[in-house]
Amino acid sequence: MADKDQKYALLVDYTYFSGNHAAEIACKEELGLPLDQYGIKEVQVGPFKKGPGNDGDDWEWSYIPVPTSIFSDHWGTGGDKAGQRPLAVQVEESASMYYGTLEEMEKKLAEFDRPMVLFQL
Repeated sequence: MADKDQKYALLVDYTYFSGNHAAEIACKEELGLPLDQYGIKEVQVGPFKKGPGNDGDDWEWSYIPVPTSIFSDHWGTGGDKAGQRPLAVQVEESASMYYGTLEEMEKKLAEFDRPMVLFQL
């Protein structure tokens, strides 16, 4: 049993996150959620052209898996699954999602030099 006061976090390397909805589906399956509820919801940013006047050659197009309050209720502090690695993290083919204590995820974040998102649960 996890410490009921331990803080947990989800770290996402959205530079490599695939956006194939595997994390959404796995979370729904693991929690037995109906179609209209999400533990993790993938959000699309873009596509749009970057550069002055949108005339650059670079594009912005990212997918970010956002944990909902349903996810936090289970894997966050005091949750019934706190400390257990979520199936959503296990199935992400790009290995771009990490789950652990807030302290562990802060240390993991420091290992990278690219855009990432840290969600405290």
